[in-house]
Parts: sequence; structure tokens; C-alpha cells
Amino acid sequence: MTDIPEQVVLLSDAGDHIGVADKARVHTKETALHLAFSCHIYNAEGEVLVTRRALSKLTWPGVWTNSFCGHPSPGEDMADAITRRAKYELGIAISELQLVLPDFRYRAVDSSGIVENEICPVYRAVTADEIAPNPDEVAEFDWVDPQSLHSAVAATPFAFSPWLGWQLEQLDAR
Repeated sequence: MTDIPEQVVLLSDAGDHIGVADKARVHTKETALHLAFSCHIYNAEGEVLVTRRALSKLTWPGVWTNSFCGHPSPGEDMADAITRRAKYELGIAISELQLVLPDFRYRAVDSSGIVENEICPVYRAVTADEIAPNPDEVAEFDWVDPQSLHSAVAATPFAFSPWLGWQLEQLDAR
């Protein structure tokens, strides 16, 4: 059986699908605009899950970020992609999936020069499962009070992914 490389959906500046590319080859110093998603997971106590990216990650290794991110495969329903990624990265099932920032878009350059360039709708969801992180994706995780997260990102933005800070700003503005 041949392994098919994971692919991402390439987008025009207007957000129209214009093609596909291998995920492993799209993140460069000139990353094409592509479709992604971010998800913030909450527990029954109202805490939000933050994760520290694995040290082996291509971009922003070792920084704290939202619960998880990913890319839908070409033709894949976004809810299915988020459910798939939650299981892969965190070993959890999710419920109450809700789109909270439909128009989130960002471009950021990692210290290595690799660019993230994504139209990246942001979702929130709930889980009651125990977190079982994939070590290739997640080095650490913690459940935190949302206000404490806002304070930590404001005080030490360098310790967090840039997209998390921008997402929190936009969520606050809502």
C-alpha cells in the first residue's frame, strides 16, 4: 500500500479554492495561502485546553498555543476534519462544535523563516475525555482559566503562538 501525502487546499486571496499541495511541501519561506482551522477545547469546569507544540514541529516548536490546529483535506467537511484532528493530536472526542471566528486569517513568520499563511476559521468545542496527546504534536498541555490565559498571553506573548494572541484579541472584540 502506498502512503498518500497529506494535502492542503490552496486558496486565492479572495478565499476561493484554486488547487491542492502536499502539506509537507507547502510550508516554506514563501508559503502559499491555504485553508486551515484552529480549535479551542473547553471542559465542564469552563477551563480551556492549551497545548505546547512538540519540539519536532516545523514551525513554532515548543511554544504554547490553542488546543489544536489542522488542515482539512481536499473535499473534507470542516467538522469532520476537526473531529479527526482532535482524535489524532489529543486522543479525544469532541462535542458542541461551534464556529466562533469565521473570517480569521493570518500570516506569520517563524524565527526559522518559515511562513504560516492561512485562512483559518476558529472553532470552540467541548470534551469530557482525558487528554492523551500525540508526542509528535504536543509536548505538554494544561487546562487553564480563560482569563488567566488572556493575562499570560498579554504578559509574555513570545511564549505563545502569534495566532493564539490574535485569536484572543478578536474573540475579545466580539
